[in-house]
Amino acid sequence: MKRYLAALAAIAALSGCGALPATGSPAGPQPTPSSDSGLGDSGKDSSSAESGKDSGDIPDPCTLLSDAEVKSLTGRGISQRDEDGAQAGDASRFCQWQQPDGQLAVFLARTTESDFEVKIAEAEPVDGVGEDAFSLAGHLYVLHGTVSIDVYSRGDSDEENIDKAKRIAKVLIPKI
Repeated sequence: MKRYLAALAAIAALSGCGALPATGSPAGPQPTPSSDSGLGDSGKDSSSAESGKDSGDIPDPCTLLSDAEVKSLTGRGISQRDEDGAQAGDASRFCQWQQPDGQLAVFLARTTESDFEVKIAEAEPVDGVGEDAFSLAGHLYVLHGTVSIDVYSRGDSDEENIDKAKRIAKVLIPKI
């Protein structure tokens, strides 16, 4: 599990800095334009979907936060949204919002409590969000049932980024 977390953090960091394609496809990221009118939103009502907390499909993170929520929670506009292109039933999902002077990325994956508790030595425990949480390399990892939520917010100081990631995770949890 330590290798899994290290690999996940490395992949997230590389995809966040543009070293890896955001979608994992040979063509690279498929940008989705966003606007203040909400046209970049999926239009899906995630509250009517079955809960993925303990079973079922991992939800598409791009449908869990509206453009207005991303702007409000990060304090930055959105220049592009990169979707994972995954299918229902895939074991992990992600969405990235590219922002002027920053970025927000949300990764969701199925896990177990025992796997989540295997932490890398440098991980810092984080209180006040989810069933368990820790931060590592700028990412906030939160356990919610059998879902690992990885929130990466970049554009402010490290402390501010983790504070924003906590607020974002608290908004995401009831929608999963």
